[in-house]
Amino acid sequence: EGQKSWKFAIISDTQGDNKDADYKTCINDEVLGIIAEDIAKEKPDLVLVAGDLVNGWFRNGGTDYDTQYANWKKAMLPVYQAGIKVYPIRGNHDSGPERLALPPLPAHLEPPPDTVQRLKETFRKHFADNPQNGPTEEKGLTYSFVHKNAFFIGLDQFAGNQHKVHQAWLDGQLESNRHPHLFVYGHEPVFGANHKDNLGYFPKERDAFWNAIGRGGGKLYFCGHDHFYNRALIPDDAGRLIRQIIAGTGGGVLKEWPGRYQDERAQGEYHNGKRQGYVLVTVEGFSVTVRWKALTQQTSGDVWQIPDTFSSE
Repeated sequence: EGQKSWKFAIISDTQGDNKDADYKTCINDEVLGIIAEDIAKEKPDLVLVAGDLVNGWFRNGGTDYDTQYANWKKAMLPVYQAGIKVYPIRGNHDSGPERLALPPLPAHLEPPPDTVQRLKETFRKHFADNPQNGPTEEKGLTYSFVHKNAFFIGLDQFAGNQHKVHQAWLDGQLESNRHPHLFVYGHEPVFGANHKDNLGYFPKERDAFWNAIGRGGGKLYFCGHDHFYNRALIPDDAGRLIRQIIAGTGGGVLKEWPGRYQDERAQGEYHNGKRQGYVLVTVEGFSVTVRWKALTQQTSGDVWQIPDTFSSE
């Protein structure tokens, strides 16, 4: 049937940098506020948040988790007030320290032993209206939902084993999907760019995950973690082409990247590490257009550009 076009937005890595006294809020108030206002103007149906909402356990200046998430929601007020639904999943800052792919933390950075549990409880409390259809241990953290002609899957990659997804649950979800569009998002890249901690830490499980997206008809995977915008084309084992969109440009400190992926299958299509911004996706019938909206200046006359756009059928 002739369905009208509709939009959704993706933001990720909106945390602050507590080296600066202004960021005791544990979010980048300025950038997130500007992004939230622009999203409200764009009037998408919903917003996906691909993790690292707040500083969480790391460099938090003593700000408790409850206050951090309250600050995040305050910055996002234009979106909430516009009645736009928000679907966040957790990143590493929201879930506790990395234990596998990186060297052990120095003692002075080691958080209290109950950190992981308290972070999980606080996230669940603040986003209690997340769908509760995930795996038993991941209710409200991993979930799926349907919107119009699309099926969305948000994945927590920290609740069970770090850098893995709950593959059996995911397979069941994909088998039951009858919608033409499939959009999957998580915090970590599946195919690593800058950070060493990503789903590639477990190559076999990573490949099973990518193949499942391809088999399920998915052509896009959205994530953050790396603080830049990056688009790569990566075939699954059957040759189906899937794009990985890294959109860690929601306010976290932007990072340089030499341009080499950690897996040779990844073919880079576009990269920008100089701008903050967010992704806007338009769905019209069977076609999908992805635009990265980048902020050219962070002042009263905020100017937006669209340095990257592409469409797929």
